[in-house]
This record gives sequence, C-alpha cells and structure tokens, in this order.
Amino acid sequence: MINKSYLSNSITTQLSRDIQSIRERIDRTSSEAVTGRTADPTAHLSGQIGKAMVANDVLNKIDRDTSLLQIRESRLDITQQSLSRMQEGLAEISVRALDSLSAGSPVERTALAQDARAQLDSALIALNSRHGERFLFSGDATDKAPFGSPEDFMTDLRAIADAATDQADFDARLDAYFDLDTGDFANGFYRGAKTSSDGDAVTGLDPAIIRTLRNLGVLAMAGPGDGLDNLSTPEALGVISASADSLVQADAALTQLRAANGILQERVATGLNSLAKEKVVLNSLLEGMTSRDQYEAAAELKALEASLEASYMLTARLSQLSLMNFLR
Repeated sequence: MINKSYLSNSITTQLSRDIQSIRERIDRTSSEAVTGRTADPTAHLSGQIGKAMVANDVLNKIDRDTSLLQIRESRLDITQQSLSRMQEGLAEISVRALDSLSAGSPVERTALAQDARAQLDSALIALNSRHGERFLFSGDATDKAPFGSPEDFMTDLRAIADAATDQADFDARLDAYFDLDTGDFANGFYRGAKTSSDGDAVTGLDPAIIRTLRNLGVLAMAGPGDGLDNLSTPEALGVISASADSLVQADAALTQLRAANGILQERVATGLNSLAKEKVVLNSLLEGMTSRDQYEAAAELKALEASLEASYMLTARLSQLSLMNFLR
C-alpha cells in the first residue's frame, strides 16, 4: 500500500527545489531583460569562448595603446602651446627695433628693451613648462628645469657686452657663449641634457630656440645705460639692426618647428581616431556574442513568474492534503 503522506512530502520537496530553480532563473532573466546582456557569458558563449578571449585581449591592447597616445598628445599640445607663447610678439619687436633705428631716440630704444625683456621672460617661462613631473624641453634630463632665471641670462650677456672692445668682438664673444660644444649657454645656463630619447621632444638647444633667446637678450640691452652703451653709438645701432634681422629669421624657424610638432600632433590624433574605431567594432562584436534580446527575456520572465505562481499554489494544496491526512 502506498504511503500517501510520504508521497506528498516527496512531491513537496521536489516542488521546493523547482521553486528555488525558477527563482534563480527569474533573477538571471530579470537582469538580462534590463541590461540586454546574458547573465552567464561563459555558458552563453560556449564554443565561441576562444574568439571572445582573443577579442578581449585586443581590446586591452587598444586601451594600453590609447593611454600611451593620450600621453603623447598631452605632451605635444603643451610643447605647441609653449612654442606659440615663445613666438608671440617677435614680429612686433623686430618692427620696434627698426623704429628705434630710424628714430634714433633714447625713448625708442628704452621701449625696445622693455618689450624684448618682457618677451624674453615669457619665453623662458614657457620653455620651463612640464607635463606632470616631466620637463618637456630638458632632453633626457626630464627631472630638471631646462633654464635658469632671465636675470641669470642677462647677467651673462651683460658680462659679454662689458668685456667687448667693439662690435666684432661682441659678436665673437656671443658666438663663443652660444657654442653648443664649449659655450656657457649649453653647458651652464641650459641645465637639461643635450640628447633626447623621445622622438617627439624638442630640447632647449634647438637652433630656433637659441636664436630667439640670443636676439631677445641682446635687444633687451638696447636701452640707454645698459650693455650696448659700452659700444659706440654706430656699433650699438649695428648690433640692434643685426639682431632685428636675426629675430625675423628666428620667428620663421619657430614657425617651422611648430609645423613639425603639428605634424606629430596630427599623426597622434589620427592614431587615436583609428583606435577608437577599432574599439567600437570589437565592442560591437563582443556585445553581439553576449547580448540577449530584451523582449525575449521579458517574455521568458513573464512565463517564469507564472510558473513560480503555479508552483506556490500547488505546494499550498499539497500542504493542505498533508494536513488532512494527518488529521485522519
């Protein structure tokens, strides 16, 4: 004879397990209906797991490459801004120098010296710019600011002017000071490294930068009572004229330097754009492999909820039968 109480308890136990299973499926399906992604990607991918792993590795590499390019982009942007700041006003200073030559008045020479000194200060500040803790114009010595103060630079130039016997001697002493191998500019005032392992970097010893600083420094001594007054008036005017012409050439050289930097910026921007497109494609591929139709998931969720409700009702009925058997 079948034990009805045992049979009822056995069915109730099985129903409890089914209810737990349905509730777990409801949790997963509810998540899939909201996110549109499978709750268990590994099980869903099955035979495509290898393909998904390769795609994920490529995505990680794209993220690393993007991060490196973004660092390059930031450094190139700061370099471009620094060179632009350094170049601002150079043409106006050259014109001011020509005005001082034609007018020949102390007032014009004073104004020229003030403009040149202001631009020199601005240029040296720009050249000491950095990205994080990395000084951008110091070559491989990225932990050091490339240049000292404008006062130190002007002290060196005034010492040269004081020691010069005439214009030719002054020019020769300037050439010696700015000599890249033995001069005090490259081996004293400039504190960075002469070499750079970063192909994007511009060092403070770039010819365009040296020419700009040299001529700004000379014109900053054009005021009455300053360094150029140690030369005769015709010689001082000759130095001002030559520096004005050289400053025009320095302006053109800075334009070329900025153009070269701009080409690098464009290449980096193109690289970032390409990586972004690749990432979109791979993300779409992975999403397609792990996606779940939200409408389908919602329909399944509704069916599961109905099954759960039916299971609860059946469990309640079996519980009532068990109680009646017990009372009998």
